[in-house]
Amino acid sequence: MNTGLRIAAFVAAVAAVFAVAFGVGRVAGPAREPTPGPSSHQPATHQPSVHQEESHGEGAP
Repeated sequence: MNTGLRIAAFVAAVAAVFAVAFGVGRVAGPAREPTPGPSSHQPATHQPSVHQEESHGEGAP
């Protein structure tokens, strides 16, 4: 086996190992959180409770 063929085989083996490791990392890696879209930034609807409402009737300060 000549030197050029050995170097080519080594480079191919390293590339194959990297490709396998990258593929396994993509499959077994941490789950991605969904990216926030325009629908996730909706303002919260606020409905005041009975205790938060103010009365402005007669005699109110």
